[in-house]
Amino acid sequence: MATLAITFLITCAAAPASADAKNPLPAQAAAALEFSANDVTTVERRDIRQVISLTGTLSPRNQTTVKAKVSAEVREMLVREGEPVRRGQVIARLDPSEPQARLDEKIADLEGGRAQLALAEKNRAMQLALLEKKFISQNAFDSTQSNLQVSEARLKALAAQVAIARKAVEDTTVRAPMAGIVAQRLAQPGEKVAIDGKLYTLVDLAELEVEAAVPASDIGAVRVAQDVAFRVEGIEDRLYTGRIARISPATQPGTRSILVYAVLPNRESTLKGGMFAKGQLTVSKRAGALVVPTTAVRDDAGQTYVWRIDAGKLVRTVVQVGLRSESDGVIEIVSGLAAGARVVRSNLGSLRDGAAAKILEGR
Repeated sequence: MATLAITFLITCAAAPASADAKNPLPAQAAAALEFSANDVTTVERRDIRQVISLTGTLSPRNQTTVKAKVSAEVREMLVREGEPVRRGQVIARLDPSEPQARLDEKIADLEGGRAQLALAEKNRAMQLALLEKKFISQNAFDSTQSNLQVSEARLKALAAQVAIARKAVEDTTVRAPMAGIVAQRLAQPGEKVAIDGKLYTLVDLAELEVEAAVPASDIGAVRVAQDVAFRVEGIEDRLYTGRIARISPATQPGTRSILVYAVLPNRESTLKGGMFAKGQLTVSKRAGALVVPTTAVRDDAGQTYVWRIDAGKLVRTVVQVGLRSESDGVIEIVSGLAAGARVVRSNLGSLRDGAAAKILEGR
């Protein structure tokens, strides 16, 4: 019995392998990566602009504070906030009593000076006749001549004082130094204002200015007279076109940004000071450029590339890029791709060069 058991075991152990073991199933082919239509984009030709965003508050380019040039009581304030004024228009009147009294005093002094000068001229003529007849010495005549010169100088000084006093009287009538709109009325009738006391603030809305900060990395592309397009808060349906007027020569402390100043014409006076504006400065543009979404381009170890789908396979394609439009979200492809090529639109994780790929059209 033992011998039979051992023989049975040996026989079983030596039995041939099953048919399945002799003929294993072939290995399953790797599945193709499937991309929806939204995951893929087509390289196309279109115009591209490289822009820099500018934001800031509108402020009148020309504005002034009208101040009293004499110390006096305010008699009349003839305009109010929001009213337009012309250059030279009378906008206030001050009490002229004190300036007029000083003018009258100076005019009286001037008349006295003229009388003294006439007397000095008469004395000189008499002394000159006596000198010619040798009745007086040269020193006596020189003294008379000196008195005449002093009288002439004093008369000029008195005339200057009269001019100053007359100007003070004229300054009691306050005129607008420029055309514009009254922004603030800073005094009221009956108030006593000192010299340089504020009366009005005037603004000219014909041109408005936007002060905006540009990163130092972008300032090299900004030039005076470049066009900039703005949309203004509250009037978003209209585009306003301006230009770069000035560029600050230094960066702002703490921000490393540089201030630029854009001027917007405002002939219709629809824009007001203090409104917020958002604009785009076009620093470069190209027509008919090959572009892809910015998200399609990747950088690795200093090499720029995209994932192209060609003949059912993923191809890692090195490209050279050009202009970048942040506002449109596209970037120019200078070399490496042709129009009509299909590329992966965004970062979908780790992809392998040469992997099978399939685009599910219509999904």
